[in-house]
Parts: sequence; C-alpha cells; structure tokens
Amino acid sequence: MLACGLVLALGTAAWQYFSPASRELLAGRDVSLALLGERASALLVYHPFSSTVNAFTLSHAKPRPGISNWHRATDVIKAAGGSGTGENIFYIALSSAPDLDVLWGALNNWRAEPRRLLPAVSWLSGLRASGATNLSGFDLFSLSSEFSKLNSSNFILNEVPRRALAPEAAPEEGPALMVEVFNASGRTGLAALAAKRLRALGYDVITETSYPSLEKHTRIISFSADTAAARKLREAMRLEGLEIRVKSSQKSVAGAAVILGQDYKADDTEK
Repeated sequence: MLACGLVLALGTAAWQYFSPASRELLAGRDVSLALLGERASALLVYHPFSSTVNAFTLSHAKPRPGISNWHRATDVIKAAGGSGTGENIFYIALSSAPDLDVLWGALNNWRAEPRRLLPAVSWLSGLRASGATNLSGFDLFSLSSEFSKLNSSNFILNEVPRRALAPEAAPEEGPALMVEVFNASGRTGLAALAAKRLRALGYDVITETSYPSLEKHTRIISFSADTAAARKLREAMRLEGLEIRVKSSQKSVAGAAVILGQDYKADDTEK
C-alpha cells in the first residue's frame, strides 16, 4: 500500500513538473493566460504569491488567415506590456469574445451553487480534445484549482488601447510561392485539404498527391540552401518548431515541399 502511494506521489510530481504552467505555479512564478476571441481577447496574469489577477481586455481586427494561436497569444501579451517571448505562452481560443463578467459570476457564486461547476468542468475537459488550448490536462486542473480560490475582488481590470495591438501584417508582394504537398499519412484527401488551405493563403500549389510510402512524421523540405520559403511554408502550416531539411539538388521549380505524415492533424488545415 505504501509502495503504491509512493508511486502515485512520484507520478503526480512528475506530471506536475512536465506540465509547464503547473511548474510555474509550483515555483511561485506568474502565469499569463491569453483568452483569444475573434475580434476581442483578454489576458489574465495570475500572481500566485498575492492571489491576484491582472486582467487586460482589448479589441482587435479579425486575425489574418494562417496565423497560429500561439502567435496571436504572443501579440496579446506584447500589447498588454509583456515581453511575449519564451516558450511558456499559454492560450485558450474561444468561439466569441471573452466575457469576464461570466467568469467573475462563476467564481463568486459556485460555492453557494455547486451546480455551476458542471458546465465549467465539461467545457474545460473539451478544450484539449478540440485543440483550443496548449495547456496540458494537468495544467488546466492546476489553474482551475488556483482560480477556484478567487472571486471578482481578486481581479484588477485594465483596458488596452486598440492601437497597442500589433497591426495586421500586409500581404507580401511578388509572385506566389510555389510549393508541393504530398500525403504520406495514409488518410484519403489530406493533401487536397492542405493544398486548399495554402491556396487560400496565396500559395501556388503545383503538386498535391500521394507520397510513395507511409511516413510517421511530417517533414518540410527546402529545395534551396536559402530556407526562407520553407520557413514561410512551415508557419503557414502551423508547424512551428518542425525541422526543415534541405535538398538543394532536388530538381523542382517549387521553393519547398511538405510531406504530411501520420502525425499531421487534418483539423489544422481547416481552422
């Protein structure tokens, strides 16, 4: 029994350590969470030492096609006066503008009406499955536990001027970048979905076909030693962090290619 308890404790500690937001909370450091709406967003900066939250609200233009939620969160943090750098940038993408009054109402009243918790728990459990957040399940549990101790008096509300948010990037002029899309996932129609999305972003997709073999991992290939085109393709595909391989001897008029492996999520092409 003691051994089982020890294993459980060690497992929980490891889970907490490898969950970025939980690790920040454990160290007593501030945690910033961007709530991303289509035309309005909010940034919650939780200070565990004082149990207070600086809540920044801001309106903005509709995000341009292809921009990742991670980059949107970075812009929100910068607009609120943060550095917007580093890996620990957390976000939750919402279907509408964030309503802080609803959050405060839930925090103020859930103790008197525990039934208010059920919709919140259901919503939180669906975030990871829908790809609406980069918080782990343990992170969501940890932050929920911390926020459950608060009420509206713990929040300090700040409104960010609209001009503070980084402006939308103007489309680049010049010929459309030519790319090739190969489906190595074994799932029918994946290349066509990705190609449709890329064409909507202004790319000239000259190839969309199946790859000769199944590949476990998605790859991006640059057909030039200058990987600028491949990096732009990587950003458009929302594959930040993926290594780019160079095959400068490859005979292709395209600037870059993406090989969609079994790890590629088709939903990413439709958001």
